[in-house]
Amino acid sequence: MAPVTTTAVLLRSHEYGDTSRILRFYTEDHGLVSAMAKGVRGRTGRGHLAIGTFATGTVSLYLKNHRDLQTMKDFSCSRIRDGLGRDVLRFWGASAIAELVLMHADQERRPELFEAIEHGFDALECANSTQIPTATLSGIWQIARVLGFEPQLKTCIRCDLDFVEDEVGRFDFPAGGIACLECSENIEGPRIGPVARLQIMQLVQSRIDDVIDYPKKHLAVLSQFLSYHVVSRPLKSLEFIQQLLPEDVEPQ
Repeated sequence: MAPVTTTAVLLRSHEYGDTSRILRFYTEDHGLVSAMAKGVRGRTGRGHLAIGTFATGTVSLYLKNHRDLQTMKDFSCSRIRDGLGRDVLRFWGASAIAELVLMHADQERRPELFEAIEHGFDALECANSTQIPTATLSGIWQIARVLGFEPQLKTCIRCDLDFVEDEVGRFDFPAGGIACLECSENIEGPRIGPVARLQIMQLVQSRIDDVIDYPKKHLAVLSQFLSYHVVSRPLKSLEFIQQLLPEDVEPQ
């Protein structure tokens, strides 16, 4: 059987036996692929295989239909992304992106999802320390959008009317968007003002470069939205990030 070659990003790696690893790739041509990499542990130096989590490269695989675990022939790394390990928050931001993809993606070819993963990792690696929460939120919101779970933010999720410029509504998690002031009377979700609504829109579309206000509250909104619409349980990575973030500072 001839191997197939595709561009791939490594989302997770597990040790197997004394010398091997089980690798979870998201590939450009074959979606999510689990592969056995035999004899790769402990091999370093020139001419040897180096596989780091979150790295992108070209992978050669022996693919068989209806098999959960494939066999990897080799991997040639083109982008290591060792910068994602510079600090704890940056690493766990990348881990949250990977966890969401691993929980929801399948073997379907989705180039836009591959691009969103790459963009999320690159943005996190390049972000300065104050931008890491913003880059994390944006990366995860983009993955959710590409998977088909984009919140309704421009109009009320219940009456579908445009929001008034300074209107404060509430996030209706079961419905999947923000309800206007009139429709949110009996909704228990968090209050969302015009600034927060705009910032969520920018995060979803990856059009935000500034440091966002109240990252911990934004993270809570994102986590609840994912739990209602994308995943069956909260992401462990997001729970850990919530503990790492300092408390939001309220204006005096």
